[in-house]
Amino acid sequence: MYSYLRGAYKGRAPGADGSIIVEAAGIGYEVIVPPIVDQQLAGTHKEDEPLLLYVSAQSGRDQPWPILFGFCSPRERAFWELLVSVPRVGGKLAARAMVMPVERIAEAIQRGDRAFLDSLPGITLEGADKMIASLRKKVGPFVQPPDGLGEAARLPARIGPRSEQDEVRDGAVQLLVSMGLKRPEAQRGVDRLLASRDDLLSIQDVIMEFLRTQSL
Repeated sequence: MYSYLRGAYKGRAPGADGSIIVEAAGIGYEVIVPPIVDQQLAGTHKEDEPLLLYVSAQSGRDQPWPILFGFCSPRERAFWELLVSVPRVGGKLAARAMVMPVERIAEAIQRGDRAFLDSLPGITLEGADKMIASLRKKVGPFVQPPDGLGEAARLPARIGPRSEQDEVRDGAVQLLVSMGLKRPEAQRGVDRLLASRDDLLSIQDVIMEFLRTQSL
């Protein structure tokens, strides 16, 4: 029904969590974007600047008007559509869970990492099991970075497997960024915690301790 939307970026939609406004031909379209897309737009786009989003629409019995979901690339849109194919994973939940690059999430699904998937917003352990069962054999094309991302994108795969602490660090940083923190601040805080504590073994542990120290 929809393929892409080209217009002017108008910033976040008032009172709508995870939505932005794109004005095209005098019409303001409200588009739900995943956190990973929102982060990209916040760092590269100012209000009224041109914007191209690859979009998909959902409607249903309780939602007669189509809801638009927007992505920075066809690859991100295709991965979202794969997540939506999992039983009981709707469009909003799939978008909310995309707080990290699709390669990271796809890799976790492929290796059956229930804990990692459970740490994604809105995903429970039951949901993680359904994602693994439904998508484990389908996410292969998304595990490797797409061609043209440069040597740096491939470097970790040649160096060797990532440690559990690497996964916890990166996951915690991404979640804090999705909560509104600046990335450098989130990285400093997480690195400081992991350097001083050896009992923070999961993303949830790090997030809870970070929030506790901020409230002191």
